[in-house]
Amino acid sequence: MQPDLKEIVEQYGVMVSSIAHRMIQNKEIAKEAAQEVWYEIIKSIDSFNGESGLSTWIYTICKRTILRYARNERIATMNELREFRELPAIDYNGQDRDEQEWIKVCCDWCLTAQNHCLTNDARLIFIFKINLNLPYKQISEIMGMTEDSVRQISSRSIRKITHFMNDTCPLYNPQGTCKCRICKQVTLLNLEKEYTAIKKIIRLVDVYQRLEKELPRKNYWEKIIS
Repeated sequence: MQPDLKEIVEQYGVMVSSIAHRMIQNKEIAKEAAQEVWYEIIKSIDSFNGESGLSTWIYTICKRTILRYARNERIATMNELREFRELPAIDYNGQDRDEQEWIKVCCDWCLTAQNHCLTNDARLIFIFKINLNLPYKQISEIMGMTEDSVRQISSRSIRKITHFMNDTCPLYNPQGTCKCRICKQVTLLNLEKEYTAIKKIIRLVDVYQRLEKELPRKNYWEKIIS
């Protein structure tokens, strides 16, 4: 029995868009990459034979397609990210959106930028593990790597980004020496109201998954099925 396309879109549409958004900083290219994933899924759906799980099949297409678009994404160094953080603070001008939404969008950009200190493969593994919370075994099937290799890459990536966030991000470590460009606005937030228990966050996964829920949903796939 072939999977129902409408159900697939409802279940995986936002996730595919989120992966493209995290992998590719240029919004238009990310949107194009996500739409290309759906073209590939629609084109290949009749060939799905159930040998792998449906989610593994979808994320494998996602990996293959988005990595093709992401190959020109520049890998940043931690020093470059620190230099960015040490630029003059950004003040909210009140013109585009309310301040709390502005802060969320700025934080989202920052988290995405941090991911670019990783190689494309490492960044994708990080997204599968941290943002989507996929098991290592499934990630290894998607990436075509051994489970041990995936674990090692994931562990190194998490350590690298955790160390950076612990030094600089007030959402991750309110007691840290913050150098965030929007530190003033972030620390003035009513965190209890905005993020529920975010003041007690101690895991990187909580920061990423909380923002995924709080930010407006990305619907790069809507054009494909409309």
